Amino acid sequence: MASIPAIYGASDLRRLLRDIEDRYGGAFEELGPVALQDFKHLIDCVDAFLDLLADPRTDFRVKLMDYAKVREDVFEFCRYYASWLGNPLMEGLRAEIYELLEEAVGWWGEQDILDSIWR
Repeated sequence: MASIPAIYGASDLRRLLRDIEDRYGGAFEELGPVALQDFKHLIDCVDAFLDLLADPRTDFRVKLMDYAKVREDVFEFCRYYASWLGNPLMEGLRAEIYELLEEAVGWWGEQDILDSIWR
C-alpha cells in the first residue's frame, strides 16, 4: 500500500484517486467488463464525494452522511471482490481509499476553519 503524503488541495486528492484507479484497475479488468465497470463506479462515487466536500453550499451534515455511505460502499465492494481477487489485494484497496477519504475530510475541515477566519 502506498502512503498518502500530506496534501493541500482537491486536485491533489483527485490525482491520488486516479493513482489508486491505475494501480488496481488491471486486476478488475482481468475479471471482466462487469468487474471493471463496478470498480469504475466505485471510483466515480469517491470522486463525487470529493465534489460534495468542495461545495461550500452543502451542509456539513450532508457531507458527513455521504462520507459514511462512501466508506460503507468501499467496505462492501472490497468484501465482495475479495472472493475473486483475494483478501490482501482488497484490504490494500480499502485501506488506500479510506486513507484518501480521511485526507479529504481533513482538507475539508481545514478549509472550513480558514473560511471562518477570513470572513
